[in-house]
Amino acid sequence: MPATRTTFAEDIAFGKIEGLVSVILDLEDAVGENEVHAAEESLVNQMNKLATFIEVGILHTDNLPLLFVRVRSVNQLNYLIERLEENVALLTGFVFPKFTADNGEAYFQILENYNDERPPSAPMLYGLPILESGPVIYKESRTHTLQTIKEILEQYKNLVLNVRIGATDFSSLFGLRRSPDMTIYDITPIRDCVADIINIFGRVDASYVISGPVWEYFPQKGLVREVIMDKENGMIGKTIIHPTHIKPVQSLYAVTHEEYMDATSIITNNNGDHGVIKSAYANKMNEIKPHLSWARRILLRSQIYGVLHEEQQYDGLLLKHNRAYV
Repeated sequence: MPATRTTFAEDIAFGKIEGLVSVILDLEDAVGENEVHAAEESLVNQMNKLATFIEVGILHTDNLPLLFVRVRSVNQLNYLIERLEENVALLTGFVFPKFTADNGEAYFQILENYNDERPPSAPMLYGLPILESGPVIYKESRTHTLQTIKEILEQYKNLVLNVRIGATDFSSLFGLRRSPDMTIYDITPIRDCVADIINIFGRVDASYVISGPVWEYFPQKGLVREVIMDKENGMIGKTIIHPTHIKPVQSLYAVTHEEYMDATSIITNNNGDHGVIKSAYANKMNEIKPHLSWARRILLRSQIYGVLHEEQQYDGLLLKHNRAYV
């Protein structure tokens, strides 16, 4: 959501966007060079208004979505933390665009300093780095850059909420743009880089939450295909541009009844008595050791997105009044 949006506080306070659980207020690509100052002022004003809604009881903090601000630079991050004053406590964190080995340390150092000095009642702030720069995707520098970035993130791992893939910026480096009929996985230079990002940051022994790239078209058919591919590749969540995309993305991350039954069975039987067990659906073999990490992730996802009823599929969640959950 552009930080220039002047109805942001009202939209949140009065629940105008159904299903909204997190929002990024964008001061970077969604704001023109000549709008930066106005966008900063608008953000401060809207946060003040949001705080007022909470103070007078119009909005309860329990109903506040996770709020993030996408900054343009390290300097702007410093400025906003000071300018927002106590209202910075309404945020969950900041998004760091074009995160590199050169600027990453500075971003997280500022965040750590704030967390060390924050009032006891203020919540911790988290960082969401976006990997979208040339050194990350260019073949000759990719491996070294990703390893260096990981070393930085390891130092601040308790502050890293999510690692996002910025495929739009990646595509622009090659003069490319996926069409609405294609997914980002059909664009070979991007797919190649995505694979390496998952290889570095998605390993079970040192895993980060990796989220899929933004879908920039209004039609949902391609969005659904891409979210399915995101999920199959271990990514959780997706940046969206329109409220109509919320329900499809959240629906597709719900755990199917079959997945839940398999995962539960694998966890339950992880006692050394069995190496292989038959699926409850009698359509596959479940191996305890090889499938254990998958099962744990499925159960974790089920706690967040829920489990579909055994007679329901994903499209059932797209019907507003259909009770598709167990």
